[in-house]
Amino acid sequence: MNSFIEKKFGKYYHPIIWNLKRTWKYKVIYVSVYKKLIKQTKIIPDSVIIFTRDYEKMSPSFDRIYTQLKEKQFLITIINRLNNENEELDFIKKLASANFVIVNQACTIINALPIRKETKLINLWHGCGALKKFGCSKMKSWNKNFYPYKRFNNYTLFTVSSDKILKYYEEATKIPLRKGILKPIGISRTDIFFDKTFINNCEQKKKQLTEKKIILYAPTLRGNTLTEAFTPEYINFKEMKAALGNEYILIIKRHPDTLDKPYNIPDDCKDFCIDLSFDGSISELIVMSDILISDYSSLFFEWCLFDKPVIFLTPDFEEYVDERGFYIDFKSIVEKARCNNTQELINIIKNINNYDFSFVKQIRNDYMSACDGHSTERIVELMKSL
Repeated sequence: MNSFIEKKFGKYYHPIIWNLKRTWKYKVIYVSVYKKLIKQTKIIPDSVIIFTRDYEKMSPSFDRIYTQLKEKQFLITIINRLNNENEELDFIKKLASANFVIVNQACTIINALPIRKETKLINLWHGCGALKKFGCSKMKSWNKNFYPYKRFNNYTLFTVSSDKILKYYEEATKIPLRKGILKPIGISRTDIFFDKTFINNCEQKKKQLTEKKIILYAPTLRGNTLTEAFTPEYINFKEMKAALGNEYILIIKRHPDTLDKPYNIPDDCKDFCIDLSFDGSISELIVMSDILISDYSSLFFEWCLFDKPVIFLTPDFEEYVDERGFYIDFKSIVEKARCNNTQELINIIKNINNYDFSFVKQIRNDYMSACDGHSTERIVELMKSL
């Protein structure tokens, strides 16, 4: 019987079976466990779970909110990556009595559960602005009500970086704007860019690292799944070093989901090109660096909080847009700062004194207007009123 079904569905057989098992676990077993627990458990007032889904320790994205909540005597529990079903069940147990749960991305367990009204679920979304389509924006129309488990329907508060992008987040999350859940009050982790002590510390670290100017290369991943994810290798490091090595060093910061893959830096370029993917925070590198080489990463929205040049290395532009889709007319906005190969990249950097900052200011005004150094304060004040 199974062989007949497998032949009938072909390559879709195993993904279908995997999804059925996954749905049974999350929507039947875990929902049943959660419902029993909330009948037996009372909410612990001012208790907060900070859940960093994909990390072995708390993500720096939560540093500001953690500090302010701790100062105000909230009872904080930090839960990191869940590695097995026992850890997932323990998380559900804690979730049943939590007053607040704070995440910064979609979470399958939370999406699947009928979260009790007394638990306030807050998403401090990990990306700023709105560039690549995500969530329901990527789904076929017939599937938007189901994938996965109406993934954003449980939230009490979902923060975004500007009022101009609310319509995109409404489309991606299927949270109607009339509900007031999507709020343009800024992204908590950007507050650090307005902290003078942090800025000064970064400047000191830069002096210790190098006397040269720093180019930061921070591309987003490629690949259709996380197991296939890889960092693009579009830069000829030898050409870069020969042309720019006297004045600059190049720091690479790869996407966290690609760090299990090797990245090739020629031995004779390792004094010019430094891979800091495993060291230092991206926030520190944003402050320390003089030029950003980006592509389709949302990182450039944060970068635009500073008046520093960003260059977009996008030789695969048409292919990438067809695959992912964008909310904004990205190409026309960044056209003057876009290049397709190493030589074009070098030419832009050599003429960086003529860089047109008008679009950097436009990005900051249009897509980062709520990020002013006080986002976390507004979030904590809102939490008190929820």
